Amino acid sequence: MATWTQPWRLQRLLALLLALVGVPAAMGVGAFVQDQPIRAGERAPRTVIAPDLLRVVDGEATQQARREAAEEIPPVLVDDGGAKAAIVRDVRDAFAAAADARRAGPDGQVPTPAEQIIALDEPLSMLGPQGLRLLVALGDAQLQQVSTEAVAVAQQLARLRIPEDGVPAVADRQLPAELAVHALPPDVAELVVEPVVRAALRPTVRVDQAATDAARRHAAGEVAEVVRSYPRGTAIVSAGEVVDEIQFAALRQRGLQGSEPWPVLPRAFALAVVLVVAVCAYLRVYRTRVWRSGGRLLLLSCLFLLFALVVEAVTMLAPNWGSSRLYVIPAGAVAMLATILLDPPVGVLVTIPVTALVAFSAPGEPGVVAFAAVASLISVPFVSRLSARGDLRRAAWQSTLCYGALAAAFAGVFGDLDSVGLALLAGLLNGIATAVIVNGLLPFLESLFGIATATSLLDLADRNHPLLRELEQKALGSYNHSITVSTMVERAARAIGADALLVSVAALYHDIGKVRRPLFFVENQFGDANPHDDLEPRVSAVIIQEHVTDGIEMGRVFRLPPEVVDGIATHHGTTLVSYFHRKALDAATRSDEVDEDHFRYKGRKPSTKELAILMLADCCESASRASALENRNLKRQDLEAIVRRLVADRAEDGQLDESALTFRELNTVIESFIETLVGVYHPRIGYPQPLGPATGGSVGPLAPAQETQLQEAALGEAGGAAPRRRRGSARAEPRR
Repeated sequence: MATWTQPWRLQRLLALLLALVGVPAAMGVGAFVQDQPIRAGERAPRTVIAPDLLRVVDGEATQQARREAAEEIPPVLVDDGGAKAAIVRDVRDAFAAAADARRAGPDGQVPTPAEQIIALDEPLSMLGPQGLRLLVALGDAQLQQVSTEAVAVAQQLARLRIPEDGVPAVADRQLPAELAVHALPPDVAELVVEPVVRAALRPTVRVDQAATDAARRHAAGEVAEVVRSYPRGTAIVSAGEVVDEIQFAALRQRGLQGSEPWPVLPRAFALAVVLVVAVCAYLRVYRTRVWRSGGRLLLLSCLFLLFALVVEAVTMLAPNWGSSRLYVIPAGAVAMLATILLDPPVGVLVTIPVTALVAFSAPGEPGVVAFAAVASLISVPFVSRLSARGDLRRAAWQSTLCYGALAAAFAGVFGDLDSVGLALLAGLLNGIATAVIVNGLLPFLESLFGIATATSLLDLADRNHPLLRELEQKALGSYNHSITVSTMVERAARAIGADALLVSVAALYHDIGKVRRPLFFVENQFGDANPHDDLEPRVSAVIIQEHVTDGIEMGRVFRLPPEVVDGIATHHGTTLVSYFHRKALDAATRSDEVDEDHFRYKGRKPSTKELAILMLADCCESASRASALENRNLKRQDLEAIVRRLVADRAEDGQLDESALTFRELNTVIESFIETLVGVYHPRIGYPQPLGPATGGSVGPLAPAQETQLQEAALGEAGGAAPRRRRGSARAEPRR
């Protein structure tokens, strides 16, 4: 049961969405973008260019600059006399406490050292047990000397300007240096004096907040106002950018902030619905191939969407140039692309929506509307019959001249004569733009939508293509066979009105899978031993069949168009590898032991006239080549018998059931094949051979093979494989 998740249904749905949503949205871009209001704090819907120099004071930036200038001013510091005196006092008090602890009490008893330590534990808590014991152990004279030196160190450090965060640095660097130059008992400097002085240290300067504030206010006052300038021609605000207050103030200076847009989308949607219905009705009745292809419908929608965007861009471009600029709208580019990628009737069809889109975006410009209609219509014949790369270049300069003449004519008819010159220039620029668009988009669209156009096929027809070069280098016999088949199918397709270029290119690549195992195909062995002689028929059949799957894989790796890959997949259809099938039957004890499906190609039956022609040409050329090796003087009747027999075999096997070939066309194809093969395998004169050094005589021509051998050779070649003639054997074995 079909579902909407199938790729072709999704493509049709996407095509419909692009046509009914994308195109109206693109058509409303002009009014929406040019008139939509801009608000501060929101993303700008459009880009606004300054008409002249605009200058707006940026208050926030000014304040920020002044704050930064004030912050660069360091705090103003003043000396703190009380802190300096406190340092010295704390050191002096510490040693005074030590002296008091060793004085005799009211009872006349001098405290023991242990009692002194207990008494000093709290006031001199910065000293550890060892420091207290060392301090108590000092004699009175030593204690007095240490006290004097410690006070001197404190006085020296108090003279320094120590900021709030500078105390640790002074204690770590200056204090050890001062202690080193004073005479102190061993370990006393480290364990007693240093802890006492370190505990007494404190900042000797303080911040004068009033002076600091005054200095910073002065620095901030020296900063000038920050002014944001918008020179003429520069963007005040860009589309998608969040608008700040300064940009909005600049817009308001010139009234550029905009207003609410006129509701154009409903009208654009209504027009899109009408165009979609008209185009779909035409395609469904007259172009069923396009109608049934989701990818091609999606391609058409993409072309219309791109054109709508281009039209809106041109209408918004430099409005002061006047209406002459509208003749730059590349209406012919859409018609050319539709013609090349699809077919000429579709190219003519797109004239209607193209003209309608121009009329919607440029109301009141009848000359431009008429130009769009005629330019797109006249572009179709320029690219309808591309058969060489030069045809596209010729179409470019021819269309450029036509566009210039048309623009000048319509400008003069529907406008005034003063605008003819500008219209002529715009028309010539239109032609140049059309050439650039077509040549630029064509390869991309071909690859994206998998469409084989004349230009891409011409590129593939170049014999320097990597795949063809590889086929020539590794499988020269198969390469020559492909060249001949390409000639056959091109003439036959032209005779019945099929796509001759497509089928000739498909013929060039139909046997590229043989480069994987070239020596397993007799046309590439050139006197070497046949590897099939040592293989079972089932294995040989698989090897022969795999050149189709290998070719499909290589074609997809090299991104060949799907139509060319179809030629690889169908050039044998589901035919039987007859030689190895017969060989398997001969080796089997019972015929039901051989599975016929195993010996059939795993490809597909041809579904178009071109693919059917390729299948028939492949087997007819192969069989004719095999017969020509046995009989160098094949007559027309012989070739005609081969061709008609093989075509009848293919038809009887049901290989042509899915193709669109009629009996009349099939007969025309057969006659074309016969004419081509007669030209290739025409009778040849048997040149006399030189005397052999061993025999002393001339070597005569080969004797004709038996009719059964010729028939077997033809069938073997048509089947795709057969052992070649062994050296030294007088019997002509069947060929592939």
